[in-house]
Amino acid sequence: MMTQRLWLGLAVVYTCTAVIQLYLLASTGAVWAGTLTAVGFVAALLCVLAAWKAAKREQDDTGKVDSHQP
Repeated sequence: MMTQRLWLGLAVVYTCTAVIQLYLLASTGAVWAGTLTAVGFVAALLCVLAAWKAAKREQDDTGKVDSHQP
């Protein structure tokens, strides 16, 4: 559960950073801000996928432990 929360927290940080970069892109037209916006959103998406995999892995591990109990 802790790993899933860590990944989701990181996804929130990347999303917030990408939104700030998006604002800079809209207000200044800087190309670098657009690049960082795209990178931030991709990183956030990858973090969400990692959180999903961590949750699934934890469920699988819990199921294996429960199946060995009498």
